[in-house]
Amino acid sequence: MAPTYLQNLSHFTVFLTAYTHTLLCLRELYPPTSFAKARFHNAPVYQSRHPLVCEWVTDAIKAVREELINGIVARIAIVIFSYPDEGEGSGSGKIMERYMFDVSAFPVVAKGDRNIDIEWEDETRVPEVEYNDDGTIKRKKTKPLDVDIHADISEQYRAALIALAVRAPRLDLLPPNCSFNISMELKDEPEIDPPMGHTETWVPVQPSLQKKGRGKAKQALFREELDEEAFELGILREREGRDLGGASVIPIRSVQAGVFSFENWIEEGKAKFEIKDEDSSKTSFSSIFN
Repeated sequence: MAPTYLQNLSHFTVFLTAYTHTLLCLRELYPPTSFAKARFHNAPVYQSRHPLVCEWVTDAIKAVREELINGIVARIAIVIFSYPDEGEGSGSGKIMERYMFDVSAFPVVAKGDRNIDIEWEDETRVPEVEYNDDGTIKRKKTKPLDVDIHADISEQYRAALIALAVRAPRLDLLPPNCSFNISMELKDEPEIDPPMGHTETWVPVQPSLQKKGRGKAKQALFREELDEEAFELGILREREGRDLGGASVIPIRSVQAGVFSFENWIEEGKAKFEIKDEDSSKTSFSSIFN
């Protein structure tokens, strides 16, 4: 029997979770000893052992899933950023790398059905209880997350994970004080509804990751929020969208997983190379006087 929309979506979000944990290990955002090695779709992956990291990633993927069901997500990004060292002033983090998923081709559920409660498969079934000879409840083995999936789809996810494992370690080392988040770029369509429970106007937190050309309404909103003189000087226009696209792009995989097709690639941020150039200049200057 062909998999349903929700089954395909479940397979994708589990893949995205494994991808995120593996990425955190490969880019050494946490000590390698804090990860357990496993296999997923017959590819090597890593799982963080830290409960707070696991909880954060799980909650973030759940939020992504809800917006995917709403059909309003264009891209998903796992963003690695670096905070400035103490004493260098405050400000937003500098984008080092973005691991992009273009999901704009994902199927969209009819708008009238978006707010209907959708139950996961087996969620309402009463589990059958089996007993041992001594009357105690027999414990069942945990079902692997990569079973009950079509072999062709499993192979697509496997290829993407292997490509990540090959390409990520080849990137330049990250600077100290790096962290990460998971963000979504929403489709640039006027009829898109805001997330449930958040009817207020949404303002991008980081202008450098904001797409340009969203119309006069967005510009008027920023006029109210920012100093008028700074706006007239074009300070916002210079910064807006600066980190989109990155300084270099590394393709990972074009995936066709059932009705879900997406592109996956890595963007190395301009700030990453600027930091590298600054370090090289400092080293050269130091060697002259030594």
